[in-house]
Amino acid sequence: MTSPEMPDVLFSYLADLYINHASPAWIKLDSDCRAVADSGGDWPRYLAEPVLKPGSELEERFLVLCGQSFDQPFVLPQIELQDGQYTDIHHLLIDGVSWLLFLDVSEQVNTQQLQQQNANELSLLKDRQKQTLDRYMGSTIAELSVGGRLTFNASGERRNITTMFIDLRSFTIFNEAYDPQHVMDVLNQYMTKMIPPILDEHGLIDKITGDGAMTVFGVQHREAPAESALRAAYKIQRDVAALNRSRREQGKYVMEVGIGIASGEAVLGIIGAHDRRAFTAIGPHVNLAARLESVAKGGEILVDSLTFKATSHLISSHQKMEIELKGIGLTPVYNLQF
Repeated sequence: MTSPEMPDVLFSYLADLYINHASPAWIKLDSDCRAVADSGGDWPRYLAEPVLKPGSELEERFLVLCGQSFDQPFVLPQIELQDGQYTDIHHLLIDGVSWLLFLDVSEQVNTQQLQQQNANELSLLKDRQKQTLDRYMGSTIAELSVGGRLTFNASGERRNITTMFIDLRSFTIFNEAYDPQHVMDVLNQYMTKMIPPILDEHGLIDKITGDGAMTVFGVQHREAPAESALRAAYKIQRDVAALNRSRREQGKYVMEVGIGIASGEAVLGIIGAHDRRAFTAIGPHVNLAARLESVAKGGEILVDSLTFKATSHLISSHQKMEIELKGIGLTPVYNLQF
């Protein structure tokens, strides 16, 4: 059967959708919308027996249209009429006449399926990679590595960061004077005031050493690591001070926190071998931060020059001094009041 020319109304619809590449085929329905009144287009692409004679029952040829109402326009997306052949079926009402327009979307569907398959495989690969890294380095480092925000190689990754050391003063005396279970309970009370501010500012806890911790800022978020470290330090000192006021009122032993902060370039990487590996930061300023913490008194925040310059707008009061630091020498230090 020779197909008549496509009506202008359908051609305009196709042009508006930019789907001239979609091998369109079309059907004009009879007045009852039950049978084919006319048809045309690239039917061999859609049907194994691509002959639609006038009067052919619609539901016999297209089971997907069984029970379908033709009172309103509709679109049935990605219908598989043949194996691997996907079609969008559009119903149009034009001047009281129902038309069905068939558009080949197999290429788009196959592309979507391939992309989804690749995404699933990539997700599975990342999950396996994270599980492996998690066993060695902890969940935070694993997530950063898998997410591409931290790379590891034999020589590590250079990055500008801020390092903060915190330590409970008088802990040794307290540890020797009380029952270990009581010591653990009190230590956890202080840790709940020291650790959350670090995490809130996206700090990475490198290691916890019983009564203290080494933390790194600028790994999870690179922007303004010194500011993040200082905000965390202020919050730690204020929260610990509040805890101590409560403990003093109850006649309990109190401990204060000494904090040292320094900024600069460091190498981030994994050290260790086999199943004993850990993330760490190595660099001169890391050692400087540790030395500052070692000379900080309880309740003090000592920072180096780079940290002070980067956070001066956050500092309301400070005292500048020079301190002889072991292994470093005479060093300008800023004691910040919070």
